Amino acid sequence: MTRLFSVYGDSISSFEGTQPEGWSVFYAGEQRAQTGVDSPADTWWGQVIDHFDGEFLSNAAWSGCVLEGTEFPTGASARRIAALEKDGRTPDEVLVHIGINDYGWGSGDAQIAAGSPNAPAELAAACPYHGRVAGLAPEGTVENFKAAYERMVEQIAGLCPDVRIWVSTLVPGRVAGCPRSTSPRYFRGVCIDEYNNAIRAVAAEHPACRLVDMASFGYDYEAVDGTHPTAVGMKQMAALFIRGMERTEESLPHEPYAGEALLTDGMRSAEFCDKPCVGCEYARGTGNNWWHVCEKQLNA
Repeated sequence: MTRLFSVYGDSISSFEGTQPEGWSVFYAGEQRAQTGVDSPADTWWGQVIDHFDGEFLSNAAWSGCVLEGTEFPTGASARRIAALEKDGRTPDEVLVHIGINDYGWGSGDAQIAAGSPNAPAELAAACPYHGRVAGLAPEGTVENFKAAYERMVEQIAGLCPDVRIWVSTLVPGRVAGCPRSTSPRYFRGVCIDEYNNAIRAVAAEHPACRLVDMASFGYDYEAVDGTHPTAVGMKQMAALFIRGMERTEESLPHEPYAGEALLTDGMRSAEFCDKPCVGCEYARGTGNNWWHVCEKQLNA
C-alpha cells in the first residue's frame, strides 16, 4: 500500500499551491525563477517522497516561522499541526525540517518584538517593545527551542498512532557560486550544534521519531541567499535526507539517488569562525533583516 507523506517546516519547505490558502510561502513567483525550484517535484521533500514511491498528502510549512511558542503560526501551534491531515486522511509519514529561524532570530520573543509578518500577529501588535532590534540570543534559548520541539512532536504523534515522524538536523546553506562555506555557526552567540543536539535528544526520547541526522554527513547545500536552496541545493538536501532516513531505518529500500553525485568534496562544510556575527564587520546582516552569510568568506 502506498504510504502517505505530509511535510512540516518553514520557508525551505514551502511551495505555492501546496500549502493551505493564505499561508506564508517563499517559493512563489520571482523566487521560483531565481532559484530554479519551479515545481513541487523540484523541492527536497518532493524528491524524497518520489524516491520512496510515496504519495504527497499535505504541506503545513509556514515561511519564516519559529518553533518557540504555541500561538499560530509558530511551529508548535495546534492549528499548524492539524493541517498535516487532509480530506479526512492522516499521514503515515511526516517529513520535518524546521528550526533555522529559531537560530536566525535567537528567540521567538525577538521575532515578535521585530513585528515580523511571520510572527503571531496579535502578540506582535501588543508587544510593548515593538521595533526592538534582535541581538545576541538570550539565556535559555536552546532549552526553549527543545521544549517547543517536544510539543510539536507530541502533537504530530497524536494525529495517528502509527505515524513515523522524520525529524532532521539543520545543515548550512552556502551562497551559490562560492567555493567555500559561507554560513556562520555562532550567528547570535549560540552554536548551531546546540540546536541540532536538541533535535537529536527529542528524537531519542520519542518513540514515533526517526532521526534524519543530515548535519552528521558534513555537507553544505547550495542556496540563493545563504539559506534558501536553489534547485541544486534541493537535490543536495534530498540526498542528505534520504541518506539519513536509510541510515536510521534499515527496512527502507536502499536505492541509488541521482542527487548523491552533487555531494562533492567541494561542498564539504567548514567551520571558519567561532565568534558571534552580532557586532562583526563581516556579517551581511544580523538585525531584524538577518542573513546567515559571512562576507569575509564570500570575498576571500
